[in-house]
Amino acid sequence: MTMKKAILRGILGIPIGVFISTTIGFIYSLCYGELMVIPPTDGVVTPLNAYIIQYVVSMIIGFTFAACSAIFEVDHWSIAKQTAIHFILTCLVFFPCSIKARWIYPSTLSIIIYISVFIFIYIAIWFSQYSMWKKKVDKLNKKLKENQN
Repeated sequence: MTMKKAILRGILGIPIGVFISTTIGFIYSLCYGELMVIPPTDGVVTPLNAYIIQYVVSMIIGFTFAACSAIFEVDHWSIAKQTAIHFILTCLVFFPCSIKARWIYPSTLSIIIYISVFIFIYIAIWFSQYSMWKKKVDKLNKKLKENQN
């Protein structure tokens, strides 16, 4: 993994982060029957400022997840070390961004629920990616064996 590769991936991840955030807001609005592109404000933050915060946070999260994906290309690290570092980095960025964008409230219960949901989703995505890549590797190994015979 090179830093240049991680940064380039991160830059490509910015519009993806914004797209995902916008799509979630769109689906949320459809479910509730009214436009809800930003979390409700308490009067301290104007709707425009809340939208700007959400937009910037979505860019940061998109950059982080895309850039951190390069961690899985560090061949001399074990999959456990890659996963642990990726998890820690993404959680360290996603958690404060989620609070800043008011996707979660800074209360003990909200934080516990957030961490539980984050870990569950992370594990589900990790296992699905692992299974997909394992099948591809097994298929390639099978082709290699067939070509050796």
